[in-house]
Amino acid sequence: MDLPFIPFFILDDDDGYDQNDLVEDHAKADADADAYTADSSSSSSSRLINTPSPPPDPKPTVEMTTTLSNSGENVIPTPAGTVRVRPYRSGSTSQLKAVLSFTPRVSSLDRHNVKSQTDEFRGFFTLFWIGLGLLFLRTSVQSWEENRTPLSWTFGRLITRDAFVLAISDAIMVLTMYLCVPFVKALQYRWFTYHWTGVIIQHTFQCLYLAAAVWWGYHRQWYWVQSGFLVLHCLSSLMKMHSYMAHNGMLATVYWRLKSERQALDAYVASLPGGREAALADAAERQAQLEARAATTEGVSPVGTPGIPDGSGAGTPTIAALMTPGHGAGLTSYELPAEALRGQLKGAISTSTSMTPSESSTSAAELRKRAKKAHTHTATDALPAPQPDLPVGTSLEPSHTTTPHTPRAPNPLAWSSNERVAVLARNIDAMEDELRSNGAKGLVWPQNVTYRHFTDYLFIPTLVYQLEYPRTATLRPLVVLEKIIATFGTFSLIYLITEHYILPLIPKPGDSLLRSFVNLALPMMVNYLLIIFECVCTGFAELSYFADREFYMDWWNSTTWDEFARKWNKPVHTFLLRHVYASTMDGLQLSRTSAAFVTFLLSALCHELVMAVVTKKIRPYLFLMQMAQLPMIALGKLPIVRRNKTIGNIVFWIGLMCGFPL
Repeated sequence: MDLPFIPFFILDDDDGYDQNDLVEDHAKADADADAYTADSSSSSSSRLINTPSPPPDPKPTVEMTTTLSNSGENVIPTPAGTVRVRPYRSGSTSQLKAVLSFTPRVSSLDRHNVKSQTDEFRGFFTLFWIGLGLLFLRTSVQSWEENRTPLSWTFGRLITRDAFVLAISDAIMVLTMYLCVPFVKALQYRWFTYHWTGVIIQHTFQCLYLAAAVWWGYHRQWYWVQSGFLVLHCLSSLMKMHSYMAHNGMLATVYWRLKSERQALDAYVASLPGGREAALADAAERQAQLEARAATTEGVSPVGTPGIPDGSGAGTPTIAALMTPGHGAGLTSYELPAEALRGQLKGAISTSTSMTPSESSTSAAELRKRAKKAHTHTATDALPAPQPDLPVGTSLEPSHTTTPHTPRAPNPLAWSSNERVAVLARNIDAMEDELRSNGAKGLVWPQNVTYRHFTDYLFIPTLVYQLEYPRTATLRPLVVLEKIIATFGTFSLIYLITEHYILPLIPKPGDSLLRSFVNLALPMMVNYLLIIFECVCTGFAELSYFADREFYMDWWNSTTWDEFARKWNKPVHTFLLRHVYASTMDGLQLSRTSAAFVTFLLSALCHELVMAVVTKKIRPYLFLMQMAQLPMIALGKLPIVRRNKTIGNIVFWIGLMCGFPL
């Protein structure tokens, strides 16, 4: 298995034996079982030794050896009852949180990208657009000489047919998305729970939503342009709705569990001698002891360790110090603390070049250690960890890396010497952090459950929902105008290439596959290179003050298909990563390989659905080609391919060009 396997023991009182006595008698068995660790095989062995506490009439020791499976619940009968062992996956999602973090950035070829603007091949990108402009001019002149029109209107008639009905249908589809808000409000008021009533309602609604869009295109007998547009927009809307409902459903589960934990803590503290006042006094006394103990070691640093310059004195700068106007280059109102600290560490290391190698390595290690624990008070290390079964860790909001807020102090009762009180308080801390946003406003669920907030989410060009996103400080009207012009200009090029170089060469009965490839591979590839969705997304990002504008990466340099999947169309990749790949691993306990297979399968089915709507035929060429990417990904990991990047890139481009004519 890829994640740790931890057994949970549930004791059933099957023979009338008092369960409290049973737990006490099996204390050592539980302790022995907690030390059990499963390996990556399908099953493992565990030895449970049941040593009961000696009563007046001692009971014999029961020694058992059994085989435990990590794929389901294990039922182990014992003379005193039943032991149930269930596999448990760690809830840690730090790696996925790092991958899915929203940070201020731009796409690879954006003119605001400093790296691409200084690239030595930037001139070829400029030449590409000049060449397309010359192609547009040449084709328009030729069309005027032959037909007395700059562009043929054959493709235009296909696009504009039934345009008014298409616009009304699309508007109704968008307005239907607002049903997500009452769904989440019902979860907020607990008219039903998300698991499993809410999940069933959500997926039933999504299936009907998609089926209606597909049926309406067939009912209106639309051409492939109108039906394809409606289904594609339906799929993108479906992903936005799914992310909104699933994320808020998880937060609603946390919200009600938090209320339950608060009630449990209040009830338990009230039952203690002295009540809440005594518990708070005990916690304050223990906190003072731990902080005093931490203070004795906090100021000690190894000899030769340089201080970290922050402009005001030694030590790690606070979050407030990072939120200066100079940080973020005017793109957003805050900078990642990790990035600021990394820059300061570089400056500190550069001042220590006169040290000996041993001193330099020691200081570098110490600096990395300081950077890792700069946000944590040493005394808090003594606090207990929250329970592992809390409904947290699945939101994937990277609050630990992007929050501009000062970390909240632990619950006062978390310092209690009573372990149960401390654990309940830490549970409350963990769930309160989960319900709190990672943005500048610091929204706390359910403050976000409003129609205004949902409208703002609809305008943000992302398919993954979270409470807050990084924002820009100002709106630049010239950027919006630039993207509008770029959208119409790019669409004009796509129209020209489709009208003059694709439609006249559509394969006819009897044409060979090789002939179709030669005729269509180049014009279709040029259309593919015209990334029109980037212009639209960047325009909406400017209007919504959305700072994360990396909608694609350098996918043209891909050497494997998994690299292409990560870099091309990042909004869809991020959705699949969070709501398919990560969700199946967490909810269905799938391995990484199985989760990747499910992700590719769903993506291939969606692409095949679009092709079926467009062509009105079911020919699973595209589906089979997409599923063939899985063995090709495995081949791409071979050493011979890894060493020869050029060969891998050639294979990638040939495979991509072969797909369009098919």
